[in-house]
Amino acid sequence: MNNFDVIVVGGGHAGCEAAHASARLGSNTLLITMKLDGIGQMSCNPAIGGIGKSHLAREVDALDGLMCKAADNASLQSRVLNSSKGAAVRATRIQTCRDEYKKYIQREIISHKNITVLQSTVKSICFSKKRANGVIIDTGETIEAKCIVLTAGTFLDGVIHMGDKTFSAGRAGDKASIDLEKYFKDAGFDIERLKTGTPPRIKTESVEIDKLERQDSDSPLPMLSYLNDHYDCVPNHIIKIPCYITHTNTHTHEIIASNKGKSPLFNGKITSIGPRYCPSIEDKVYRFSNKESHQIFLEPETSDNLEIYPNGLSTSLPLETQRDFLRTIVGLEDCVITQPGYAIEYSYFDPRGLRSSLETKNIENLFFGGQINGTTGYEEAAAQGVIAGINAARKSQQKPSWTPQRHESYIGVLIDDLITQGVTEPYRMFTSRAEYRLRLRDDNADVRLTQKGYEIGVVGEERYKSFCKKVDRINSERSRLDALKIEVESEDHKLLKKKYDLNLTENKSYASLLKTSKVQYSDLMELSNFGITANASVGHLVASDIRYEGYVAKQEKEIEQLKASYNVHIPDGIDFKNVQGLSNEAIERLDQARPETIGQASRIPGITSPSISLIKIHLKKNNAI
Repeated sequence: MNNFDVIVVGGGHAGCEAAHASARLGSNTLLITMKLDGIGQMSCNPAIGGIGKSHLAREVDALDGLMCKAADNASLQSRVLNSSKGAAVRATRIQTCRDEYKKYIQREIISHKNITVLQSTVKSICFSKKRANGVIIDTGETIEAKCIVLTAGTFLDGVIHMGDKTFSAGRAGDKASIDLEKYFKDAGFDIERLKTGTPPRIKTESVEIDKLERQDSDSPLPMLSYLNDHYDCVPNHIIKIPCYITHTNTHTHEIIASNKGKSPLFNGKITSIGPRYCPSIEDKVYRFSNKESHQIFLEPETSDNLEIYPNGLSTSLPLETQRDFLRTIVGLEDCVITQPGYAIEYSYFDPRGLRSSLETKNIENLFFGGQINGTTGYEEAAAQGVIAGINAARKSQQKPSWTPQRHESYIGVLIDDLITQGVTEPYRMFTSRAEYRLRLRDDNADVRLTQKGYEIGVVGEERYKSFCKKVDRINSERSRLDALKIEVESEDHKLLKKKYDLNLTENKSYASLLKTSKVQYSDLMELSNFGITANASVGHLVASDIRYEGYVAKQEKEIEQLKASYNVHIPDGIDFKNVQGLSNEAIERLDQARPETIGQASRIPGITSPSISLIKIHLKKNNAI
């Protein structure tokens, strides 16, 4: 077959989610990858989730994506981060077996009836009148499609650096996509360079774990997919393996500092910018020279536990220097390196050239997703992939695009940030990026997104039924807690007064007690009048909803007030030079970002409130609003 609805280029996290989402929507989908065995590859740390990142991963799951299900099935260690803080900033993190994760993803991709997989390299994209309509692969063959999703990761002209060694590669062991990068440059796309890196891998048997601080999974075991966490399914569990903690020291730092000139980061070989919040160890030693140590997490890579991933030791120093500084660290004195660390430079497209659907503005039917948009991380890639896949499929079916907005999802925050602000460094998600994070918790992504996912067809019937049951259970338990009362003269009141210094002057519902930050759902379960409920497993969700409902209601009002103004559409062909009163700088920034709405325009750096007012006046004068 030489004709498809959607072609997805790249089999990483973005590509797999894009292909699977497209297929779930019924589109005949072709996934082209350089290596079949590379589908679902976790090329860096085999972990899913973390602060801000689990929010994205769970939103992918709420849209019936693959990432969280694969992580739960491949879980080696699972923890809840920020567990002592509020529910809005808590996060789940799962250390996975990279082999099992990849097997799960490959099984789901290859077995799907609407997905065809082709091992090949894409040389160029076919265009006709600024519309993409196919690809040309390395055999010279043309494959036609209504829409194309490009998710090339770090493969676009990827260059690996390790000491004085430099070679072309998309990642260790894989070749870069040079022809495709050149093709887009020649086509006039705005292409820049970024860099990322990875630490050396260490033979597990060579680590003296008895010297290290052990870190086991939490109990009960946290999970990422709502299917396993809230919908009462049971994933296939593999044997759990602990992580360990160690630290660098002044001797480590001395070796790194004395070899600074051998690092491509400092000798001029690497000029592009890397992720600020995940710097290399040589960068950390240089930037934080007053620190005597840095924490290192030694994390398993597979259930066989043959290799360790030393999280926090990303480096591009020469192999012999890596070996020297590693052996100064407690527990690693006799360590054996199985794969050296390295840095990789790669090309990315300025995401301001994208619509909110992730379709490119200058070429219709062409969508970009993942690291080629300037992001870093599996979760950010998967989030873009699922949206690009949904919209490519919908475009191929002549349906309008859909992207969740920033007030209803972290995916919306991610995409809106990218297309309005662009990137100057690899973009990483944090909870602080979301203005409405009190309503965007990682435990309620399905409540926010699954209904809409079902309506557009990306969420399946079985998944939707499980979701509806969960919502019914939440509503039922909320009603029960509203009805249950704590009486002023009761023994339960005396218990609460003694434990939490709560002095009630009138009878109160159990639900109202949860608005007090000290009282947890588990505390209510200890009260004599609590009774028996079939919904205790969703009690913590009910408690979070009740605790935040006042703040959320306030935010809802703010959102409604902003919507009327911010959802005003800006016509595609608008010439901002014709907007009277706009400064040259504002015109330049608006022309570069080409915002689709007043809301997007307001978030472009340098665009002030008076500028927004001028645009609205212009639109009104020209009957655009």
